[in-house]
Amino acid sequence: MRSFFSGLGFLFAVLAVFSASYLATLASDIDSHQADYEKLAVDVTRELSRTWTLADIEKHYAADAREELQPVLHQQLEDHRQLGELMTTHDGAVEPRWSHHFWEQVTSVGNLFERLADMANRSVRVTFTGRFKGGLADVTADLKREGTTMKLWRLRIDSREPPPPPTPRIISHA
Repeated sequence: MRSFFSGLGFLFAVLAVFSASYLATLASDIDSHQADYEKLAVDVTRELSRTWTLADIEKHYAADAREELQPVLHQQLEDHRQLGELMTTHDGAVEPRWSHHFWEQVTSVGNLFERLADMANRSVRVTFTGRFKGGLADVTADLKREGTTMKLWRLRIDSREPPPPPTPRIISHA
């Protein structure tokens, strides 16, 4: 019985060492590619801002996201057209999706497995402030590994500019 528990302890120690090694490798990989991830997010946003049509950035989306967006790929993003084209970016940050408040955001078993999948897929979140022709916007891009390349999973652009007033409609009763 004693040898069973000592063997179990040894297996646990080996598992802990390999887990730590794996997490260190992930962190090192993400850290060494931060500039690439930020450049990808900026390039995708710049490409989208030229016409504000999702079809223009379809090639950058992960397969799962592309399937969800299929019905609206060729529609214009009217809410963002007022921003115009992306000019410059600043305050860029890249962080692994699984590191930020990992345990605080785990509220269910399903959420835990989603976070662990984010870790295995080397998912990252890129945030930056973009200066567009029509004003400033906060941009958040979630990227995940698909094969050997990083693909866009989610893209959120929050304009800091107030929305334009609605155009008055003239109703004629003639």
